[in-house]
Amino acid sequence: MKLVIVVMHPREAVIDALCEHICEFAHEVGYVASVHLQSRRVTAEDTVVSVQRWRVRATVPELLRQHLEDGLLEWTLSIERPVGGHECRWRAESTAVQVPNRCHGTMAFLPAAGGRGTCIEVHYDFAAANEGLRTIFGTLVAKHWRSLAEAGARWIAASAPRD
Repeated sequence: MKLVIVVMHPREAVIDALCEHICEFAHEVGYVASVHLQSRRVTAEDTVVSVQRWRVRATVPELLRQHLEDGLLEWTLSIERPVGGHECRWRAESTAVQVPNRCHGTMAFLPAAGGRGTCIEVHYDFAAANEGLRTIFGTLVAKHWRSLAEAGARWIAASAPRD
């Protein structure tokens, strides 16, 4: 699956926001209950590896609650990016048994709008035998990254030095 998002901020600022500072603004996304950085390290190969723990809020009708595991609302997100690189790999893992496979993908940060903006190409996969489940989770993943890119753009604007 592929998602394209354009953010009207320079590429380096967008990479920094989404790969290094996401825990600072993710709470602005209405469904995010909490997110925190579990670990961050730089490997011998100059790759930054950060691991985050996410929890979301969801209003689930009583009729459906008994069929859903609480673990569906929590996951670990790992992001790997070469130092100074313009692409990262990510992997989201849930403890829920109902999610038999993990979601993973890449994000490429490309110049857009004559260098004033950034095009984020998100490629992702959620391998599931059930096409309905694949479609549902694919839609949720796309919404998640789009919402985070929008929150990141607001964070960049608010963090910019004032004249």
